[in-house]
Amino acid sequence: MFSSIKSIIDNKTNGMIITSNMLNIEIEYISKTLELMRDAQQISNDAYLDSGSIQGGLSVVSSLLEHNMSDSEIESLMQTLYSRAMILEDKYPGFNTILESYRH
Repeated sequence: MFSSIKSIIDNKTNGMIITSNMLNIEIEYISKTLELMRDAQQISNDAYLDSGSIQGGLSVVSSLLEHNMSDSEIESLMQTLYSRAMILEDKYPGFNTILESYRH
């Protein structure tokens, strides 16, 4: 999960305009993939629930983008989500690799 958040941060840093629609596509991917991972018993229910706060945070950022929140506020929130994703990875090693393995 941290790699997708890092990618969003890097894209924004490199001048790409991040839109609510772009985030919503990523949120949908994360949501569906987390369900698949849990159903396949690749992650625990605790990991599934812990990742929900990050997914929810991305939804908040998406909403703030729709309301033209300042770039500095968006960047701050994204950095917070990145930190949470790193903590999630430390708590559940391999979580990010499994999540990213579902991308086609």
